[in-house]
Amino acid sequence: MKKHLYTIIAVLVIAGPLAFSFEPRLHFWTHWPALFLATALTGIFYLFWDAVVVKRGDWTFNPRFTGTFRLWGLPIGEYLFFVAVPYACLFVFEVILEFLGSTTWWTVRPITLFAGALVMVVGAWFVRHLGYTFLAFLSVAVFLSTLGFARPALAGQSEFWIWFGFCFVAFSVVNGLYTALPTIWYNPKAFMGIRIGPIPLEDFFYNFSYLGLTLCFYLQFRSWFG
Repeated sequence: MKKHLYTIIAVLVIAGPLAFSFEPRLHFWTHWPALFLATALTGIFYLFWDAVVVKRGDWTFNPRFTGTFRLWGLPIGEYLFFVAVPYACLFVFEVILEFLGSTTWWTVRPITLFAGALVMVVGAWFVRHLGYTFLAFLSVAVFLSTLGFARPALAGQSEFWIWFGFCFVAFSVVNGLYTALPTIWYNPKAFMGIRIGPIPLEDFFYNFSYLGLTLCFYLQFRSWFG
């Protein structure tokens, strides 16, 4: 049982949202085409990142909690993670829209997001010797640039920040469990060594860019499918 713990946690993450996907007010199942496309598009890039850095040695998976089977260097639970987490988080986004609505808190111009992306690129340059930190900073730059080009107004909407607030709390709980066990070992030469609890600071940048990009693609695909 212990060697399947990584997979079990991912199953628990998706269980509730999946069970309520047919709730009449949310009818989340009608958004599955957009969700699956967004999940696949973003997941391919992040799984590739995952596989490359595992091969490079930035982090490794603890077989005690992830089992010994590997596909391109990754345990099955890691693939499930890239399905369960976006599913659960996008479900929460729809819940927020349905029950709290959408309010413009402030106007965000594309230039502001592009400036933020530039700051992250400069930061990445200064930590280029730290493999994980470097890529985490660049991933945020990609997200902010994508948001600036595609949906800058979203960055000023209430649902965007409420959603991210919820996601970071949930992330802190789930990833905190993952890193505390630990299911993953981080190479101290690949990151800054700053942790929030047991979680490396870079994981928050990783999570911010991954979920943000998934949301951008999801909203675009949802507008296509109606």
